[in-house]
Amino acid sequence: MTKLTHAAIAARLDALERVTFGYVRRRLTKRQLAEIEGCSTRTIDRGVARGVYAQPEVENKRLFWWSDTYKHTAAAADTPAARAARNPRLRKGATSPEI
Repeated sequence: MTKLTHAAIAARLDALERVTFGYVRRRLTKRQLAEIEGCSTRTIDRGVARGVYAQPEVENKRLFWWSDTYKHTAAAADTPAARAARNPRLRKGATSPEI
Protein backbone atom coordinates (compact mmCIF):
# COMPACT_ATOMS: atom_id res chain seq x y z
CA MET A 1 0.00 0.00 0.00
CA THR A 2 1.43 3.35 -0.94
CA LYS A 3 1.82 6.24 1.45
CA LEU A 4 -0.80 8.22 -0.43
CA THR A 5 -3.38 5.44 -0.06
CA HIS A 6 -2.53 5.06 3.61
CA ALA A 7 -2.90 8.81 4.18
CA ALA A 8 -6.29 8.79 2.41
CA ILE A 9 -7.55 5.93 4.60
CA ALA A 10 -6.29 7.69 7.74
CA ALA A 11 -8.04 10.93 6.70
CA ARG A 12 -11.32 9.07 6.16
CA LEU A 13 -10.99 7.36 9.52
CA ASP A 14 -10.31 10.71 11.22
CA ALA A 15 -13.41 12.19 9.58
CA LEU A 16 -15.51 9.21 10.68
CA GLU A 17 -14.26 9.46 14.28
CA ARG A 18 -14.86 13.21 14.31
CA VAL A 19 -18.50 12.61 13.29
CA THR A 20 -18.97 9.67 15.67
CA PHE A 21 -17.13 10.87 18.79
CA GLY A 22 -16.87 14.60 18.14
CA TYR A 23 -13.07 14.38 18.19
CA VAL A 24 -10.29 12.22 16.80
CA ARG A 25 -8.94 9.47 19.04
CA ARG A 26 -5.18 9.05 19.06
CA ARG A 27 -3.04 6.20 20.28
CA LEU A 28 -0.45 7.51 22.75
CA THR A 29 2.87 5.96 23.67
CA LYS A 30 4.16 6.10 27.22
CA ARG A 31 6.50 8.96 26.32
CA GLN A 32 3.71 10.97 24.67
CA LEU A 33 1.46 10.39 27.68
CA ALA A 34 4.23 11.53 30.03
CA GLU A 35 4.67 14.71 27.97
CA ILE A 36 0.93 15.42 28.15
CA GLU A 37 0.84 14.82 31.90
CA GLY A 38 4.10 16.68 32.52
CA CYS A 39 5.87 13.83 34.29
CA SER A 40 8.38 11.07 33.62
CA THR A 41 7.68 7.70 32.03
CA ARG A 42 8.43 6.02 35.36
CA THR A 43 5.68 8.10 36.98
CA ILE A 44 3.28 6.74 34.35
CA ASP A 45 4.31 3.20 35.35
CA ARG A 46 3.65 3.97 39.02
CA GLY A 47 0.33 5.59 38.12
CA VAL A 48 -0.78 2.44 36.29
CA ALA A 49 0.17 0.34 39.33
CA ARG A 50 -1.81 2.67 41.66
CA GLY A 51 -4.81 2.79 39.33
CA VAL A 52 -4.50 6.46 38.33
CA TYR A 53 -4.12 5.50 34.66
CA ALA A 54 -5.96 2.75 32.82
CA GLN A 55 -4.17 -0.45 31.92
CA PRO A 56 -2.36 0.04 28.61
CA GLU A 57 -2.71 -2.00 25.48
CA VAL A 58 0.47 -3.99 24.85
CA GLU A 59 1.69 -4.49 21.31
CA ASN A 60 5.17 -5.90 20.64
CA LYS A 61 6.14 -5.17 24.25
CA ARG A 62 5.20 -1.50 23.81
CA LEU A 63 2.53 0.23 25.87
CA PHE A 64 -0.22 2.31 24.28
CA TRP A 65 -3.22 4.25 25.61
CA TRP A 66 -6.12 5.86 23.72
CA SER A 67 -6.23 9.64 24.06
CA ASP A 68 -9.78 9.67 25.40
CA THR A 69 -9.54 6.83 27.95
CA TYR A 70 -6.05 6.91 29.45
CA LYS A 71 -7.11 8.41 32.78
CA HIS A 72 -9.49 6.78 35.21
CA THR A 73 -12.40 8.95 36.23
CA ALA A 74 -12.70 9.98 39.86
CA ALA A 75 -15.12 8.13 42.08
CA ALA A 76 -18.39 9.78 43.06
CA ALA A 77 -18.21 12.22 45.95
CA ASP A 78 -19.14 10.93 49.37
CA THR A 79 -22.48 12.46 50.32
CA PRO A 80 -24.19 12.54 53.74
CA ALA A 81 -26.85 10.15 52.42
CA ALA A 82 -24.19 7.66 51.34
CA ARG A 83 -22.47 7.91 54.73
CA ALA A 84 -25.76 7.33 56.55
CA ALA A 85 -26.47 4.27 54.42
CA ARG A 86 -23.23 2.56 55.42
CA ASN A 87 -22.99 0.30 58.42
CA PRO A 88 -22.35 2.56 61.49
CA ARG A 89 -20.52 -0.25 63.30
CA LEU A 90 -17.69 -0.03 60.79
CA ARG A 91 -16.93 3.59 61.67
CA LYS A 92 -14.40 4.50 64.30
CA GLY A 93 -15.88 5.49 67.63
CA ALA A 94 -19.29 3.96 66.94
CA THR A 95 -20.95 2.40 69.92
CA SER A 96 -22.13 -1.15 69.70
CA PRO A 97 -25.85 -1.82 70.19
CA GLU A 98 -26.79 -3.36 73.48
CA ILE A 99 -28.04 -6.89 73.38
